[in-house]
Amino acid sequence: MILPKAKRAFSNRYKSLVLYLIIIALIEGVAPFSLAQDRITLQENPPTNEEFLRETLRSLFDETFTDFPESAPDLLILKAEEERPENWLLENELAVYLLSLNYQVGLKAVDTESGLLESKSLFYRIIDLKLDYPETHRKGFLKEKLITRRAVVNLSLREEDPTTGKVIWLKRGKLEKRDVVRKSAIKSLNNQSYPFLCPSLSGDPINKYMEPALLTAVVGGVIYLFFANR
Repeated sequence: MILPKAKRAFSNRYKSLVLYLIIIALIEGVAPFSLAQDRITLQENPPTNEEFLRETLRSLFDETFTDFPESAPDLLILKAEEERPENWLLENELAVYLLSLNYQVGLKAVDTESGLLESKSLFYRIIDLKLDYPETHRKGFLKEKLITRRAVVNLSLREEDPTTGKVIWLKRGKLEKRDVVRKSAIKSLNNQSYPFLCPSLSGDPINKYMEPALLTAVVGGVIYLFFANR
C-alpha cells in the first residue's frame, strides 16, 4: 500500500513540476509554441513613421543616383507624373537630396525669356510608397506585443531636355526597410493628418484565439492539479 501511494505522490509532483515549467516557458517565451521569434531587433527610441519613410527614401536615393548626370548650371525642375497624396514627401526629400549634391533645384517652370536659367526636368512617379505593420510578435506569452514596421518605396525617375524632349537619364528604384517597435508606441509614431503615415494595425486571427485557449488550458491544469494533489 505504501508503494502505490508513493508512486501516486511522485506522479502528482511530477505533473505539477511539468505544468510549472510550461507556465514559466510561456511567460518567458521559450516554449515550442511561444509567439517569440529569434533575431528581432527592438527599436527603443524609434523614429516617427514620417521620419522612417524619409530615411528609406534617402537610402534609396543613395542607390539610385549613382549614375545621375553631373550637376550643371541648368536648373533642374521636379515634376510629378501624376497627382498622389504622397508627392509632397517625396518631392521634399528629393529636392533636399539633390541640393546636397550641388544641383540647382526648382519646383516650378522658369521663364527662360526673362534671362533666367534654362531648366531641365526631372520627372518622378510613385509606383509604391507606403508603411504598414505586417507582423505581430511577443517576447513571451504574457509579455508586451511587438510590431514589425515596414516601409516600401518603389519609384520611377526620368530626366528630360525640355527643348528636344530627349530622355537624358532613366532609372527605377525599389527598397524595403523594416524595424520592430512596441505596440504601445504605435499611436505616437503615426501621423493622423496623412493616411499613408497612419496605417491600420492588422489583426492576427491565429493569436486572437490561440492565446485565450492556452491561458484557459494552463489555468484549468493548475486547478485540476490543485484538487488532484489534495
